[in-house]
Amino acid sequence: MAVVAGVLIVLSGVALYLAAPHQAWGALPLSPRAMGWSGTAMLAAGLALLLNWAGIATAFFIAATVLMTTWSIVPIAVAWWRRSGEDRA
Repeated sequence: MAVVAGVLIVLSGVALYLAAPHQAWGALPLSPRAMGWSGTAMLAAGLALLLNWAGIATAFFIAATVLMTTWSIVPIAVAWWRRSGEDRA
């Protein structure tokens, strides 16, 4: 259950990053509004699973840590991926 919650929170972090106006991914398959709402729904589902698995403070700490890690890695990964694509062209 904790692994599923972690995956949902990582996916919500990616979706919420893509909903931001200054994201570097480019054109999105969905509107930023849809990405924001789907990210919020995945975050709520992941947090609900964590609350069933751990205590309240622990669940919120885990969710915040996973979100902050995701929001730190995703912009760098997107920039690196876009940069390596430019080098190939």
